[in-house]
Amino acid sequence: MYKVVLFDLDNTLLKTEDASVAALSYALKQDGVTVTPEAIISLMGIPGLEMAKQLGAPNPEKTIAIFNEQIGKEVDLIKPYDGIGAMFTGLHELDVEYGIVTSKLKRVFDDEMKHFPKIQQIKRVVFSDDTQKHKPNPDPILFGIKKYFAEMDLKDVLYVGDSLFDMQAAHAAGVDFANAGWGAIPTNDFSEAEYVLQKPEQLLDIVQRSRK
Repeated sequence: MYKVVLFDLDNTLLKTEDASVAALSYALKQDGVTVTPEAIISLMGIPGLEMAKQLGAPNPEKTIAIFNEQIGKEVDLIKPYDGIGAMFTGLHELDVEYGIVTSKLKRVFDDEMKHFPKIQQIKRVVFSDDTQKHKPNPDPILFGIKKYFAEMDLKDVLYVGDSLFDMQAAHAAGVDFANAGWGAIPTNDFSEAEYVLQKPEQLLDIVQRSRK
């Protein structure tokens, strides 16, 4: 029985792909590094500093500092997915607790979520600042469970995300994984996911079925 649902943020609750690609491309170009959008998208789900390193930034800390400043200027490219609000309402009605496990820094999250009050209202959030190891390691998910849902059995927790890193982290933590198909890269292989969702409201059906 699923009693807790943890969510990734980028491309799971909010469509941030376009903003992230624009901001990181800009940041990398400041040091003469040009990459394709596809290269950036393939790394989404891990912390920005690690992305910058893998994309060849000569000074990853500088790149991410520029990125964090620039993405605030790209906020118009960030959009909520249809059905997310109704999904949260449904989870509340089913007495399911929920939270967020994101690779964003807390200060970046706080700044961006000013524009998205429904997400800002969620107070159970794990940031990249909270753990030394990040997805695909299980540490962020396990940290969130221990901090916010300490009495919960792992079998009662479901993690929802869009990337292979999310799935790997969930399974390494010992919890089931649901792929947010509305934000996932279509060519990625999610055959090992417990569930593949096409619409947010399908999550409510999964929770209800788990109680039978």
